[in-house]
Amino acid sequence: MDMDNTELVNSAGLSSLSGFSYQIKVFIFRLTQIRQGQCVEFETLDDVAVRSLPDKDSVSDSCFKWSIDENSVAEVFQVKQTNVTERVGRQILYNWLLAYNQKTNINKYTLYIAQGYSINRTAFTAGPEKEYQKIIESNMESTALVTRVKQIYKDNPTKFAQDYQTICSKLTVEKVDDIDQLIKGQLALPFHATAPDIGKTYFEKRVEELFTRICARIMDCAGRRIPYVCIHAEYMQLCEEICKNISPTQYTPDYESFRQVYAQSDLTEMIVSSREYRQLNYCQLPNSEILEHLSWEQYYQSIRQLLLSDAKREAIANTERIAYQNHRDVVHELKTMDTILRFAD
Repeated sequence: MDMDNTELVNSAGLSSLSGFSYQIKVFIFRLTQIRQGQCVEFETLDDVAVRSLPDKDSVSDSCFKWSIDENSVAEVFQVKQTNVTERVGRQILYNWLLAYNQKTNINKYTLYIAQGYSINRTAFTAGPEKEYQKIIESNMESTALVTRVKQIYKDNPTKFAQDYQTICSKLTVEKVDDIDQLIKGQLALPFHATAPDIGKTYFEKRVEELFTRICARIMDCAGRRIPYVCIHAEYMQLCEEICKNISPTQYTPDYESFRQVYAQSDLTEMIVSSREYRQLNYCQLPNSEILEHLSWEQYYQSIRQLLLSDAKREAIANTERIAYQNHRDVVHELKTMDTILRFAD
């Protein structure tokens, strides 16, 4: 099951995660590999990255992904789901030069490239003199990666040459064949993929829930301008919670994570023209409450679809029967109140 193409992303009122989803998938893949004493970290570097997180492939140029072990030895990794041209390669180099000046104990620089895309290694093979000259001659704006690198090395070509050679000597390129299958392979054990009562549907829903929760935590930390750091204990706790909440006897995805990742924060034309919005607007609710109601409605629809696929129509019927009865009770109360007010007048 491709996590980019779930019914959630395609539903009205929910926003696509665009290219950012691939960044998260590789981050999760690394997360599934950590052991006791290790952690992975996703750090946004500037306001542009924070604002662009859900929508831009290029956000990876403004983020660091770290893997750190118990001895504080770090690895920095970058993710690309596009051809790495000479220009893109230079952006990766600049990003890693910034990383090296942040953590000098980096022992590996890994570039993950999705299968089917190519890499131009010129930035890492041209030599320090040529690359230094390109940096010094740049006149781009102050927020550009090259300008930030230029500020560090403008008076010190020797240091640049040393740092450049260090990075090139520790560079590894990994071609990623099928990130979804890699993640599922890693999660087969903690998510009990082979258990008779779990099956393919609930296993994939557990994988999807992990993606949603991790993505929500990254976006929340980015909004607060702090890195998201996940240690081994948090990862194991997440797996346990997801197994408890996503099973044949209980299906309760985390609502706050769902809302953070998928719910719309603005009233789009599609939402305003929907029947649900018009009904809620008729009740004279403020827009913030309307969006919250619509978010809950989308959350319920995602649960409803799973129950339908699992042949649990009776659970849906019971839930909707109770909801309808509650609705009728409120309508009767409002009619009674209206009658009383009329007589009082």
